[in-house]
Amino acid sequence: MFKDKHGQGGLVAAFISILVAVIVGVGVAIPVIQDTIVNAALTGTTLTIVNLIPLMIGLVLFVAVATLITVRG
Repeated sequence: MFKDKHGQGGLVAAFISILVAVIVGVGVAIPVIQDTIVNAALTGTTLTIVNLIPLMIGLVLFVAVATLITVRG
């Protein structure tokens, strides 16, 4: 009567979680962080290091999506 779908619920939930994280990260977190960095009075090495934060967030989101895709395949 019911087909065996063992393990598919966890994969779907993980995909939805990553999708929400990407939308929130790219649409909200990165622009807010960039605006905060622009408005902060940072100079020199501190500014250089802080400017890498949005890049690192994007990289983490990319790795999370890539990991989900490779685990699925």
